[in-house]
Amino acid sequence: MLDHRFFSLRVTLIAIIIAALAQSGCRENTLINSKVVPNNNTIGVYDTSLDCITHTYYDDTVITSLNIGGIPIYQGVGAIIDPFFGGMTGSTFFQVVPNSFNSALYDGATIDSVIFVLPYSGYSYGDTATHVTQSYQVMYMQDAIAYDQNYYSFTTKAVNEGTPLSDPTTVDLARLNDTFSIKGVYYTKGLRIKLNKDAFMADLKPGQDVLTTSSSPATDFIAKFPGLCLRVSNPLQYNTLFPYFRLDGDNMYEEAGVLVYYHRAVTDTFPPENYSFNTTYCAHFNNISRNYSSYPVNALYHSTLPNDSVIALENQPGAAIDVMVPGIKSLPAGIINKAELQFTLLPSHTSSAFDGPEKIYPLGIANGIYPVSVTAGVAYNVSDRYPLTSLTPLVVMDGYVHTMTRNGQTVQVYTIDLPRELMGSIAAKNDTMHLHINGTQDFYGAFHMVAGGGSHPEAIYRPKLFVVYSKLN
Repeated sequence: MLDHRFFSLRVTLIAIIIAALAQSGCRENTLINSKVVPNNNTIGVYDTSLDCITHTYYDDTVITSLNIGGIPIYQGVGAIIDPFFGGMTGSTFFQVVPNSFNSALYDGATIDSVIFVLPYSGYSYGDTATHVTQSYQVMYMQDAIAYDQNYYSFTTKAVNEGTPLSDPTTVDLARLNDTFSIKGVYYTKGLRIKLNKDAFMADLKPGQDVLTTSSSPATDFIAKFPGLCLRVSNPLQYNTLFPYFRLDGDNMYEEAGVLVYYHRAVTDTFPPENYSFNTTYCAHFNNISRNYSSYPVNALYHSTLPNDSVIALENQPGAAIDVMVPGIKSLPAGIINKAELQFTLLPSHTSSAFDGPEKIYPLGIANGIYPVSVTAGVAYNVSDRYPLTSLTPLVVMDGYVHTMTRNGQTVQVYTIDLPRELMGSIAAKNDTMHLHINGTQDFYGAFHMVAGGGSHPEAIYRPKLFVVYSKLN
């Protein structure tokens, strides 16, 4: 069965780099380690806290067509039900280019079979303890997508509904990590779906023909063969597991695309022709849709209360947290050593079947006073994230879950450290910090986080901005 604590390669790489930087670097001398909280004021250091006003909103602003060198391109394809957040359905759209730009490749050849390949990422969101299957179908894209254009989770493109490239194919999701051998070399199986060879070759022909006289074969091929779509056969048949696949692989058997097996003479042993996703030429995007109208999160989206008692978060597209921290002007004058925003998970909504976010991340929302150069309502990077070219600030910001004890009770708490942001607000005479809290962009739509809101009846679950400061003499 799949390991539900799988960490993405992106997060692992960042963690390694951060760890190395943390060993050799230090924080500014105005900051105290976020784990240090004074228990008395004998050294002139004090602590206090500010209440928060919180709401949940739906955020679908995530770009699902990112192509950043060295970072894996993950796509979620499936249909899942989360008991709190409702249904989620994902499809992937992507382009391919041929391995060889030979327009006469299939002259006099017999096409034996055509196989669609999509590598498995190693991670599935949901209940990995149960055995589930999912039915998929491959479609031919009829609309163009552009390499240099952004596409979002709500983006979709027309496909040839009348002539699907495959029959509905049922896949055992527990076996996506299985391997197979070719000439003694083992490869990860991932998703392998047999295509209708006549339908595929008919769609392929314009792309093959253009190679005859093309001076830009990859670009011209894509113009004639817009791409492929993998989607679930029935978007309303949900299950409890949502797998993520990887477009950019390492070889023809482990990269997204199509393998065409062919021969001319009976004794031919040609390797398959490979039409694969190529990060230099090919565009892609992940369409993610949600159905939450009959689920608890819907009440949070439509709440009109001044301060909600429950808040929720998923990776985009999905639930995100709007938090306001008023009363900054009431803080005593002094040096801010620590400013830590804490969100406490509600045990009644914590499930071993649905992972919590690996990391949460803040963006500031300008209010016309702070920052002075940003229009009110516009999102901006908080001061603690700078310089953006360095990963070191992430050490200060944290964003991970921690186990804490409050009033003798063990709780799970996500913490975000924002001392520079608080100091900047104070300097600008701003009285309210306004933030949006999201998950990461590794696995679109994944993760399950339900926490106490600003008006939760039990104080230990309410979010707070905890501040440690030194008084000025």
